[in-house]
Amino acid sequence: MTDGKARLGFGVSGPLGRKWFSEKKTQSLIGAALDGGVAYFDTAPFYGDAESRLGRALRDAGAQGVFVSTKTGTRRDGRGWAKDFSEVAIRRDVETSLAVLNRSCLDLLYLHGPTADQIDRARPVLDALKREGLIRRAGVCGEGAAIDHAVKTRLDAVMTFYSVIDRRHARVLSEAKAQGLMTTAIGPLAVGALDRRFAVPLSISDLWRTARSVARRPYRAEAVAAARAALRREDPAGTALAFALANRDLDVVPTTTTKRRHLDHCLSAARKPLAPDVLASIQRLALTEGAAAPS
Repeated sequence: MTDGKARLGFGVSGPLGRKWFSEKKTQSLIGAALDGGVAYFDTAPFYGDAESRLGRALRDAGAQGVFVSTKTGTRRDGRGWAKDFSEVAIRRDVETSLAVLNRSCLDLLYLHGPTADQIDRARPVLDALKREGLIRRAGVCGEGAAIDHAVKTRLDAVMTFYSVIDRRHARVLSEAKAQGLMTTAIGPLAVGALDRRFAVPLSISDLWRTARSVARRPYRAEAVAAARAALRREDPAGTALAFALANRDLDVVPTTTTKRRHLDHCLSAARKPLAPDVLASIQRLALTEGAAAPS
């Protein structure tokens, strides 16, 4: 993958998998992404009905040559979210994902939020699933030590945070790319923190996104202010996305939205490389690791 458009992905997650968000709208967005040249989609079984909606949308569109990644390890129990990386749980997830995504083999299966020890204990079943032809690649979606361990132990792929405001993983992403791992950056828009226009919720899905950003560790105010100052005022979101796509250590940069106009904007931003002076300005932004990371 070379140009930004080819490396832009679309995440079928959040509201797109919830029952209160219509499947028709979700399928319309997936169709628009396909029409715009997107060939990489990411989802998970714990995103509500996201996997099945993506599977039906790709089937109905007759999409060919589309890369789909999904995840395992996170599930709901009676008390909330729980982790289970046992062989039984992983195989059950793979079997279900293959069925609802209408696939005979998963392009990429991520362990979602594992510890280093959980990665090691899950490795035998991941290797077995590859030998059996049920998955092509196995990776880790997470941050910090888990990503370091995934690279050290030579898994096939890593997915982690990378944005103007959060460059904690720049070094390990570069190492992963150099070792031949597939690298995917999530959160290129920092959950809307970089664009003031996203601050006012105008729909249920906007409220959902706002609640999610509050529930997560917020980015430090000084880091947000510095990042906003470095972005082009007329298009901070597009500039932030283009910044992530400018990093050649990243194979895929997925974004997600519930609005067609935002998707069109992302597709447009992916076609236009950042002006050298804008890119240099952002790269010079003095965000220490502590300031750039969530508080």
